[in-house]
Amino acid sequence: MTSGAVLYGMPMSHYCTCADRVLAFKGVPTRSVVVPYHDKRELIAATGQDYVPALVWDGRVVPWREIADDVERAIPRPTLYPDGQKALAIAVDNWGHLVLEEAVWRAVVTLVPARLADDVERWVFEEIQNRVRGPWHVLEMRRAEYREEMLRLLGLVDAMVADRPWILGAPSLADFGVYGGLSPLLFAGERVPSELPHLAAWVERIESLAAARAPKAPVRSPKRSGRTSKA
Repeated sequence: MTSGAVLYGMPMSHYCTCADRVLAFKGVPTRSVVVPYHDKRELIAATGQDYVPALVWDGRVVPWREIADDVERAIPRPTLYPDGQKALAIAVDNWGHLVLEEAVWRAVVTLVPARLADDVERWVFEEIQNRVRGPWHVLEMRRAEYREEMLRLLGLVDAMVADRPWILGAPSLADFGVYGGLSPLLFAGERVPSELPHLAAWVERIESLAAARAPKAPVRSPKRSGRTSKA
C-alpha cells in the first residue's frame, strides 16, 4: 500500500501531463500543485530543484525522468509496459515528447498566453518564447504552416489507434507520452480535429482515467513575480 503523492507541474507541460496520467492509471491518490511559469520558489523550497514535473511521494522527491519507473516499481500492476514491450513503450513515449510535442507546440504557442492566469506570467512566457522561437508576429504568420505539420503527425496517432483502443493494445507509457505530446493543443483551448475520430476517442479514454483517481485539490501558488528558469 502506498500513500498519496504531490505532483508539482505546469498544465501546459507535456512531461507533466504524462506524469499525471501515469499516476491516474496506477491509482495513486495525488494532489496537484500548479507551478507558475514565472515563479518556481515554492517548487524549489519543496523539492530542492527547479524542474517539473517533480513528484513528492512517501517523503521522497522523484525527478521527472524517474517518475514512470519509480511508480512502476512501487505498483507493478497494472503495468506501464504490457506484454514485455518496455523498450517499444519507451521509444513511442520519447517520440511523443520529442517529435509530436514540438510540432503541436509550434502550432499553438501563440494561443497559450490567453490561457494563463497572471499578467506577469503571460509577459514572461511571451518573452522567453520570443527568445527561443523568434518574433511573435512570425510565429503567428506561420501558424497555418505549423498546423499542417501538426495534423500530419496527429494523423499517425489516429492510425495507431484506428483498430485498437490503445497504442500497444493495452494502456501503456506509450499512450501517456503521446497524450502528453498532444496536450498543448488541449491546453490552448483547441479540440482534436474532427477528421481524426479515432484520435478523439483515444483522448477520451485517456482522460477517463481520472475517474479512478482519488479527488485532488489543485493548488495555485500566489501571484507574484520572480526569476524564471526553463522547465
